[in-house]
Amino acid sequence: MTAIGTPIHVLVVDDDRDLRETLVELLEERGYQVSEAGDGAQALHVLEAGATKPSLILLDLTMPGMDGVAFRTEQLKNPDLATIPVLVFTADAHAREKTEGLSARELVKKPLEQKVLLAAIDRALGRD
Repeated sequence: MTAIGTPIHVLVVDDDRDLRETLVELLEERGYQVSEAGDGAQALHVLEAGATKPSLILLDLTMPGMDGVAFRTEQLKNPDLATIPVLVFTADAHAREKTEGLSARELVKKPLEQKVLLAAIDRALGRD
């Protein structure tokens, strides 16, 4: 929750519907407001169409269509969206190299462990 009692908004971007739904459920159970997208292009649409910008984006790297790297590159080009922090989660063995220069706040490896992910979310939001 924020200081004024409104929920923190998180955008979950992953092409794996089951994982995405699990993350949405997990975050909503903890009081977050959650939006979701199945790839980077859909995430950009959600961001550009939404009245409320999320406080954090949880971003998978490997997705068909617009992947996480392409999404973050486009996000950083838009001054209205560039300041939204990103937590990358991925099974990609080369994630560190791929995310260099993308200014991701956190990098979490799949398979996701709930405790590790929630701690990374707290750090990414500056609540550690």
